[in-house]
Amino acid sequence: MPLFPLFFMILLVALKESLWFVAAVCMIFVLKSWSKSTQSLLLVGGLSMIFAIRLIAPPPVTDIHVIDIIDAKQNGDRIRYLAEVQQQQIIVATTLDEDTTLDYERIGQRCEVTLHESPVLPQLNDGGFDEARWMRTERLSGKYEVERFGKCSDTPGFDGNGRRVRQEWMARIEQLPVKQALYIEALVLGEDRLMDQTTMERFKRFGLLHAIVISGSHIAFLIWTMLGVLKKIRLTRERRFELVLFLLPLYGWLTEWSAPVMRAVGVAMILLCCHRFNRRLDPVAVVATVGAFQLAFSYTSLYDVGFQLTVGLTVFLLLSRRMWDGIKRPWNWLLISVWAQIMTSFVLQLTEQTELSIWSPVLNILLGGWIEWVILPLSFLASMTVLIPTAPTILQLHGQAVALLDYSLALAERLPLPSSALHLFSFPVWLAVAAGVMGGWWVAERRWFGHLIPLVCLLTASTVLDHRTEERITFVDVGQGDSTVIEKDGETFVIDTGGVFSLSKRPPLRPFDPGSQIVAPFLSTRAETRIDGLILTHADHDHIGGLAGLLRKVKVDTIYLGQYDNQDEKRQELIKQIERTGTRIQFVRTGQQIRPWLNVIAPSGTEEEENDRSIVLLAEVAEHRILLTGDASIQQEEKWRVGKVDILKAGHHGSKTSTGEKMLEQVDPETVIISAGRNNRYGHPHAEVLERTRGRTVIRTDQAGMITCSAMGCEPMLK
Repeated sequence: MPLFPLFFMILLVALKESLWFVAAVCMIFVLKSWSKSTQSLLLVGGLSMIFAIRLIAPPPVTDIHVIDIIDAKQNGDRIRYLAEVQQQQIIVATTLDEDTTLDYERIGQRCEVTLHESPVLPQLNDGGFDEARWMRTERLSGKYEVERFGKCSDTPGFDGNGRRVRQEWMARIEQLPVKQALYIEALVLGEDRLMDQTTMERFKRFGLLHAIVISGSHIAFLIWTMLGVLKKIRLTRERRFELVLFLLPLYGWLTEWSAPVMRAVGVAMILLCCHRFNRRLDPVAVVATVGAFQLAFSYTSLYDVGFQLTVGLTVFLLLSRRMWDGIKRPWNWLLISVWAQIMTSFVLQLTEQTELSIWSPVLNILLGGWIEWVILPLSFLASMTVLIPTAPTILQLHGQAVALLDYSLALAERLPLPSSALHLFSFPVWLAVAAGVMGGWWVAERRWFGHLIPLVCLLTASTVLDHRTEERITFVDVGQGDSTVIEKDGETFVIDTGGVFSLSKRPPLRPFDPGSQIVAPFLSTRAETRIDGLILTHADHDHIGGLAGLLRKVKVDTIYLGQYDNQDEKRQELIKQIERTGTRIQFVRTGQQIRPWLNVIAPSGTEEEENDRSIVLLAEVAEHRILLTGDASIQQEEKWRVGKVDILKAGHHGSKTSTGEKMLEQVDPETVIISAGRNNRYGHPHAEVLERTRGRTVIRTDQAGMITCSAMGCEPMLK
């Protein structure tokens, strides 16, 4: 069986990582495809030996004084270097000084440094980024902050020269208009350092990210181009293939041998060698063998989404050719695209990316085809023009092609139902859907209705989970800010959106926004693209800074604000920002009910300070009475008449100006939740508040991540 080496390596990795279900499934396939041939025995022995050698852990990195800088990504005033030290790779970050406009010149340099280690964070929210897992997958040995850069000199050796050549080439590309440079770097060199947030979100939304990273299709185009050029200069067939086999590793060297490039070049070189000597190999066997060797060299690739999608989808498409037989073009293209999107959504459930667009299959054919057949060739040609000046026609055509693509993506966002969300499946549900998808594949090879089965399984599972959602209140970890999500009676309310204070003097290409990058992904795991209400307690940035980002991704029926004269500048700007989105605004004050289970305790409308104007809420959710106090001060707390509550969200992130003794005596909470950022510059929560709440259960987002309270109690993300 051609997939034997891949299943064998997945089995070894699963046993090493204690993934028992995966191991059991792979064991069945390994036994089914096992062969006692000499070839199989040699392959098993070679893979096992490489795997065992790579399992030997390198000694920990210590006493770092000199680093070799491999790559860099700048975002605003911050730059993050990928560096090598003691034959291991680490992440090194620093803030650029005011005189530095671009600090990529250190790539390919060996620098003296003074560093201090930074903490690596695990996943802090459902749907959020897991830095610890990412570092492990990329086999990075540490994360550091630069205290001081010393003397730098060129890194000696072949690799150092390659990095400097690549950087000089990219520096010339980046003299072009930024959008053109973005696509040239992404498609030719596999570099996304010019990718802006808007473009990134559009490609993610429509499942098009695969089209702007180097993949097998890009390598295939490069090979086809080189063979065509070499044929024009009248080289023999044998010499053409030999020269391409020499040039492909050179291209891999210039692209730093990233995992997708290594996999694509490896497959291409094997197939080219066989073609050169008039031998044929099964493409499935080639892809499986290359994927197996990649797992042997780096077993953590099994967790990499790029590996899962490129290897998994390639194997699936090669094995499922019977489904497309007899279907005319372009309908077979559309069917392949639909299946690819279904399989992608199915795989991405494992990484908690649950957004799905019904337009993705069509857009993958139209816009994906435009990228592959128009922008990609022009990008290769344009990348050459920066080295060898020619007529400006190519750059002009490239600019027009890129502008049309961006315009088309903007139009796609205006389509009805541009995206929908699927629940994050629990493991048993995921297994049931997996069985449905595999069953649909088997049926589709025999009957047309089999193509509908996977889609029905995905939508049914998400719908069932949506109706079975239990009442809960979730305190999302947005750093130094607030955001709370309430789910009750089939409705979802969000209270505040978090916000980030930045001192960056350069506008970042991809600014961190808790609304779009934390709150919206969490809602997506709950299958929510529309919520019933968004309550903005007051106008401070750490409570409303993520508003615009959230509204870009999630529709809101009503936004609730406190009742004031709203004449101050901060409030007017907030109201104008909401009005520009067309969302309905409702003003509330003491004594009103937003819902029968959600009562407004404050404000009265006469408060002078912004913090004292906070909307204070008493919620009854999941058999708990919960008091949500915003940033209101102790003086305001003493005016409330609430009675005993089960859960209290401490005021003002644990500041000593809130959560006073009298209020604590009155409400007598069993659990106190504090929403604060790690190592925040305000020192929240203050020691006085921790002392006042002594003897009660205190859970902090800066220590525990997201906190979810249901009828079973409060459960922190980090245990």
